[in-house]
Amino acid sequence: MTLTHQRIDFFERIAPYYDNLIDLSTIGFYAKFLRKAVDILAPQKGEKILDLCSGTGRAASWMTQSVGKEGEVIGMDVSKNMVEVARKRYGRLGNAIFLQKDVTEPWGYKNYFDGIFTSFSLHELPESERFGVLQRSYLALKQGGRIVIADFNPEISGRGKTLLLIFFKLFERENLSFFFFDQAKTLEKVGFEEIRIFPVLAGLFQITCAQKD
Repeated sequence: MTLTHQRIDFFERIAPYYDNLIDLSTIGFYAKFLRKAVDILAPQKGEKILDLCSGTGRAASWMTQSVGKEGEVIGMDVSKNMVEVARKRYGRLGNAIFLQKDVTEPWGYKNYFDGIFTSFSLHELPESERFGVLQRSYLALKQGGRIVIADFNPEISGRGKTLLLIFFKLFERENLSFFFFDQAKTLEKVGFEEIRIFPVLAGLFQITCAQKD
């Protein structure tokens, strides 16, 4: 089971305007947050990187610059229109490939990627699918590879949690289960080590980096 049809339809409709809308609504915070997360992933020349739920391909395009012609960035997204926007904008880069794919289904990659990046996608997945996606991520990484997850903070407490719960009840009610998701424990369970967490904006958001040793 992937995203609800309602959520997929929403992303299909806004795909051509997604970046502009989210930049305006967050006053530029979203782009800065993505940049920080990509910097933590730190793609290197010649590396192979997977961008899970890659959307319009903006973050993937930054990573292609870092890996160079010798490297490769593969973006996966369930939304046909998001993939089409990404291909139109960044397909000419040559080392960026965008695939329409449900990430909750088998990927066909093992010990292939040096890094995996995902932003604001884990909370969108059904509760029953999050473990499987992280497990596939672990298997798809080479030894020594790393994953970076940029998303809301699922373990926030106090006033911050109250704020996020209000936001989710207004705009993402179907994803409320994310606040009962122990992300760090799940990463450990699938085999990741050296888990580092970088809180952002008073802990409302966080960037998590985990290593496959």
